[in-house]
Amino acid sequence: MTAQPGILPALPACGRPADVRIEVYGGDSLEASLYVCRQHVTSGAAALDAYGWRAEPAAVRPLVTRPCGYAYRYPTGRLADLAHPHWCDRRDCLDRHRHRSLRLPVTGGRPEAAVAEVSLSQGLTAGLEPVIALAVVDAGSHEVTLSLGQGRVLSYQMRRLLDLTSRRRGD
Repeated sequence: MTAQPGILPALPACGRPADVRIEVYGGDSLEASLYVCRQHVTSGAAALDAYGWRAEPAAVRPLVTRPCGYAYRYPTGRLADLAHPHWCDRRDCLDRHRHRSLRLPVTGGRPEAAVAEVSLSQGLTAGLEPVIALAVVDAGSHEVTLSLGQGRVLSYQMRRLLDLTSRRRGD
């Protein structure tokens, strides 16, 4: 099967930290990098192979952290899809009526009172700016969207509050 420009198959995505980077080739050209956990290397490579792409697993570089399922399409390759923002997960955009990035878990590594995820989101209408979407599930389900400016300021304010927790009284 010949690799189809712009088309990747449905790929595994559990969101756990990726251990392996699968380089995606169309002929001799590197088209994308797919990050997966060890559990999804075989299924990810098989899915790519079924679509005509050559998959070559490689180690994830030290200090590079990506969740399982994260795919980066090189903008000059045959997988570049100008109809989607580069961060879009390219899954069900028309059904959702928006582009959305991979949802990243917000967890401290232990059980929490609420499950939270953060992602980028953008309506399909031309000219709309992306927003930060924060989804929280506790007794109900809630999603709050913030402009990119608000998201940036929120990150500064969160760092400021976290810094306060590490200071002792009287410091």
